[in-house]
Amino acid sequence: MTRSELIAGRYELGERLGFGGMSTVHLAFDRRLERQVAVKLLAEHLADDPAFVSRFRREALAAARLVHPNIVQVFDFGLDEPSGRHFIVMEYIRGKSGAELLREHGRLEQAEALQIVDQACRGLDHAHRHGVVHRDVKPGNLLRSEDGVVKLADFGIAKAKGDAVSRITQVGSVLGTAAYLSPEQAAGEEATPQSDIYSLGVVAYQLLAGRLPYEAQSLTELALKQQREHPPMLDELDPSIPHGVAQAVARALAMEPKERFASAAEMREALAAGAAGHTFAEDPTARTSVLAADPTTATRALRPDPPTSARRLQPVPGPPTPAGGYAQPAAGQPGRARRLARLALLLLVLAALAVGAWFAFVAPGGGVELREVDGGNTAETVQNMKELIDENTR
Repeated sequence: MTRSELIAGRYELGERLGFGGMSTVHLAFDRRLERQVAVKLLAEHLADDPAFVSRFRREALAAARLVHPNIVQVFDFGLDEPSGRHFIVMEYIRGKSGAELLREHGRLEQAEALQIVDQACRGLDHAHRHGVVHRDVKPGNLLRSEDGVVKLADFGIAKAKGDAVSRITQVGSVLGTAAYLSPEQAAGEEATPQSDIYSLGVVAYQLLAGRLPYEAQSLTELALKQQREHPPMLDELDPSIPHGVAQAVARALAMEPKERFASAAEMREALAAGAAGHTFAEDPTARTSVLAADPTTATRALRPDPPTSARRLQPVPGPPTPAGGYAQPAAGQPGRARRLARLALLLLVLAALAVGAWFAFVAPGGGVELREVDGGNTAETVQNMKELIDENTR
């Protein structure tokens, strides 16, 4: 064992698990805690570049603050003085990435794909609530362990809100894998939580359909297609995919960030509702899908502010779920009792008018006593109308 194979005096490097232009990841053994870990090493030719060292350090700090079952945990980071290598030590996930699963199967079964996306949504929501935007969500960064737990990995280009570090990229350039970039990232704009939601929407589309929503050979071609085209709905490609699921993925892929889900938690809930058979009425004249799911016993109501340019999807109750079915309409919408009360009021008004007309034109010497009828609520108004009718029919 040579000194170059030992990092920070405790991490014994083993086989290489993956590599890229910026770093290499090795399986390693932590001598102190006697456990396997994954060690990411910054590429040697970048060690003297302050911008990349800063980026590497930011990854460690961003990921280390996120402790969640669906996020790869960071244990340690620093500089190995003897070798001059910057390193990050993470938990080792024994399993396969989403990219490996796609290479092996082409596409995944619906239940399996949705289970992966569901867990990714949980991890992403935790990161966003702690002020961290991932900016590189793709199948290769979703790691599924042998026991089925999915963890979001590689916050290498993550950026925390309020981070004072200047952008690493030049103006007009972008980071991340092009096929999964949101339209605003492709245009060189700053990424937001809604950018991560778009990227996860692309992942969901690919896992379910076995293809990307947009096939492009360059960033420019991708940006043009995003502006001019709409990917086919998932249930058009595969009728076995529930329409509610297709609508949820379509909303995640909305062109405008404000038209996507407000959070990864809402995206997860909408996918769960769609998978349970919840469908939505559509306005086909508008441009972008907007999902506004009814509250259920398993998921809370999704009430985003629908943009005027969006295609509004109104809930149409689906079959009851094992948890007990969909809840009654949300507050503010007239229920059955309220509608019946209003109908009764209308009938009473019509009856009063008919009685009044009879006394005015038919009954001898008949005159109708009129007085203002007003009530603070439906019940009071109905009672007033009854009294008026009684007075004029004695």
